[in-house]
Amino acid sequence: MLSVAALLTVTQLDASGVAYTPALMWGPEGLGFGRGAKHLDAVSGQDLEVAVAALLGQPGNEGAPLLASEPARGARLPEVQLVFLLEGLGTEDVRREGGQLRHVQSLMDSAPASLTAPFTTRSPRRPSIFEKAPRLRPDEVEAHLRAHPEILTNGAADLLLVEHAAADLSAHDEAVHRVCGHVAGATSGNYGALVTGSKLPLEAPRRRLSSGETGVKLMIERDLLTGLLVFALLFTIFISGFCCLFSLQTPRKFEDGSKAQ
Repeated sequence: MLSVAALLTVTQLDASGVAYTPALMWGPEGLGFGRGAKHLDAVSGQDLEVAVAALLGQPGNEGAPLLASEPARGARLPEVQLVFLLEGLGTEDVRREGGQLRHVQSLMDSAPASLTAPFTTRSPRRPSIFEKAPRLRPDEVEAHLRAHPEILTNGAADLLLVEHAAADLSAHDEAVHRVCGHVAGATSGNYGALVTGSKLPLEAPRRRLSSGETGVKLMIERDLLTGLLVFALLFTIFISGFCCLFSLQTPRKFEDGSKAQ
């Protein structure tokens, strides 16, 4: 499988500094995305909330645009859905030093379903589903599960937010590995996880392919250009028909046939 770092090397940012954060998801089979799935369009924190809500079995939520389809009916939902908010985790950092996320990569490789979305931005408002969930540090997860054992056996998907502040990716990786190992053992592997960054800028620069080309940028949006081209085509057709209509010539007068005889 293509590694997380290798996937992120196909793109680069137009501006320096962290702007995008990756969203890395994995879980049991039948959750609306396959193994090794990729979503290369930009998504927001609100899109992540929608996807997690779908994984939690929220009725009528298909999880678009991240999930290709609504979780299958009868699919075994995760007993625990973990959301890791890793402070400062940026796409550019993962692109440069993604090899430090070896445990995360291993977890994604071994999961029946996994998804990578490299270009995630913060939403202007924090997702409400995340606000309601318990917020824990990695070293608090085990004690929280001991205090609330029903989370592991109630047959419903429970959401836990794990916040971690670290100086490098390897520390983030160890924290994710430690928490996922404990939860996987307690749920017999029936858990889901989302890893993304926190405390990043709201505004993100546009991304472009890292082909090394430095041409003149088109100073117009694609949709606007398409609309202008269609308008020009229809205008040309209209003017051509209009000119043909007015170029029709008829005699100035018609002779009376009876007088002619």
